[in-house]
Amino acid sequence: MLMGTQLEVPIPEGLRTTLELAGYSTEALSAEAQRALAAVLYKRHILTLAQATELAGMSMREFIPFLASLGIATLDYPPDELGHDLRSLEAQLRTG
Repeated sequence: MLMGTQLEVPIPEGLRTTLELAGYSTEALSAEAQRALAAVLYKRHILTLAQATELAGMSMREFIPFLASLGIATLDYPPDELGHDLRSLEAQLRTG
């Protein structure tokens, strides 16, 4: 995972216990929060698909179905961003 700005999410003690009992480790919660943030910022048109994929720490092949599972359309963004995202997808497919 890339290093950059770190965010801290306080978890109340009672919820922490509930989450641990549900099988969530600190690492799993962090990864899930990162993916959720990426999805929300993509849905709000703040990040492109490629940028949100990078923030989520996922490949585009993983991120697109993740967005679909949340009911977020992947082609719902301004046309000028299409070229950037297509180039990113092509690069991932070549390396991937």
